[in-house]
Amino acid sequence: MVEHQRRLNPTMKKVVRKEVLMWLDTRVIYLIFYSPWVSRIQVIPKKGGMIMVRDVDNKLIPTRTMTR
Repeated sequence: MVEHQRRLNPTMKKVVRKEVLMWLDTRVIYLIFYSPWVSRIQVIPKKGGMIMVRDVDNKLIPTRTMTR
């Protein structure tokens, strides 16, 4: 399941920032620079999507792929 980022109003944003900084200082939470659970994003084109193809003038042209 994918959850979208929620925006906060400026007042609540300050309160949340203060709480997060406090938790970082007390080591309730901590930064993770590398974890086997975290990986880089890999973009994969969908079937039947658009791809970019170079023409004879070396210009990129969007082309719809055909899969059956």
